[in-house]
Amino acid sequence: MKRMIPYLIALICFLLVILEGIVSLMDLPLVKEDWLVVSHFLFVFLIFVTIFFEKENTFYAITLSIVFSFIIDIIYTDVIGVYVFAYTVILYGVRILMKMLQSNLIIALLMTVIAVTATDILIFFLYNIIQVHDLSWHEYWRYRLIPTVLWNVITGAVMYALLAKRLTRWSVIKFERSDR
Repeated sequence: MKRMIPYLIALICFLLVILEGIVSLMDLPLVKEDWLVVSHFLFVFLIFVTIFFEKENTFYAITLSIVFSFIIDIIYTDVIGVYVFAYTVILYGVRILMKMLQSNLIIALLMTVIAVTATDILIFFLYNIIQVHDLSWHEYWRYRLIPTVLWNVITGAVMYALLAKRLTRWSVIKFERSDR
């Protein structure tokens, strides 16, 4: 079991990348027509991996972020490297913050709000710098940032209910017990 845990986490990341693509094609309930909601399921999951699974000397979330956000860049975007850079930099910041904070629901949701907001703003500025879109800041935060953060916090609450205890248990098995 101990050796399979990183592969299970990678499998969940792969499934979340696919789920992001499926959800992007769907009309979400309670979403206005002029809102642009971006699902960051992989990123929210990696925040939880950072909070509930990682130890001080492991870098599973950052490694998985580089691999799977590169896949997101290839499949879903026109510019390769934007999601890799944004996800990895912000996850590293979450990792640093988690050295000072405890792992619980409030901190997990607070980290989700802060990290998703920072990531989406960073992606917006990178796309503006390389002129992929010409969305104004006012349009961006009103029609994309707020709905995206709300959607991903709801996703984070669901992921917390489903995965937080499991990730904590996997962390104990992976790092503190001998292999059986």
